[in-house]
Order: sequence, then structure tokens, then C-alpha cells
Amino acid sequence: MLKNRTGNAFVEAVFILPLMVVMIVSVIWFARVLLTWQQLVSAARYGTDLIANTSINAKDIKKDIENYLTHRMIDGRRLDINSIKEIKVEIKDYPKIDIDVKDVSKIFNDINGLLKGLFVPDADVSTVKIVYSYNLPLIMRFTGLSTFDITVKSSVLSGSGCKNNIHTRL
Repeated sequence: MLKNRTGNAFVEAVFILPLMVVMIVSVIWFARVLLTWQQLVSAARYGTDLIANTSINAKDIKKDIENYLTHRMIDGRRLDINSIKEIKVEIKDYPKIDIDVKDVSKIFNDINGLLKGLFVPDADVSTVKIVYSYNLPLIMRFTGLSTFDITVKSSVLSGSGCKNNIHTRL
């Protein structure tokens, strides 16, 4: 009964080894996905900083974000330009609150603008949205998917020191 214990360990190792390989590959892959997500978040925030602090147009900001992620001179990890599905830059004037205490009727007539200025809907702020297609490793394609998209979005906050004054409330 005790003679085949080494054979038992070998059989257990054969069953456990593929599971261990899948787990290790999954951990490494997930870490790379998180790193890519962080790079995309950083690029989107860079884009909103450009919106807030410069007067560059949306087309140039888009090109600058693309270079930020994929330029050949980047030291370290750069992303594949062909995997970027979308870089969307929207620059919108922030709704201004223009209160003149002497003209109270103007406040009531422009209640919509006042509410927009106080409670800014997402549609009224400048944003940068980046969509990046990430490939699944071969060992994880049993799900039927070969890629999935990572989407990040950053918005310019009101009163954030905008140099061109389009995102200032008062």
C-alpha cells in the first residue's frame, strides 16, 4: 500500500500543473491590463489638462494623446496604435452663471442656465474618452472572445483654474 506514494504525487502534479500555469498566466495578464488601464487614465487626464490649461483645438489634443500613448521615442511601455479604437475629445463651453443682483427678472428668465451652472450635467462638460482594444492571451480564449475593450473617460471640472476661462462658473 505504501509502495506507490511517489506515483501518487506524480499524478497529482500532472493534474495541478495546468491549473497552476493558467493561474500564473492570468495573474500576469491581469496586471498588464491594469497597467494599460492606468496608462489610458493618465492619457485622458493629460487631455483634459490640455483642454483646461491651453487653447489647443480638439484635433491637436487628440494627436497629442495618441503620441502620449504610442510614440516610438517612449522609454518604457508604449501601446499599439492599431489597438486604439477611439480617442474622442469634446471641448464645450461651461454653462456660466451670470447673476446681476440689480436685474432679478433675468435670473427667473434664465432659470435653465442657472440650473445648468449649479448642477452641470455630464453632457455640458469637456471630456476626453479613450477606447483601447486589448487582446486576450491564447490560453484564455476558451471564453469565445479574442479581444475586449478598455474604456476610460476624464472630464474638466468646474473652477479648475482653466486658462481660457471656458470652464469657470462665475
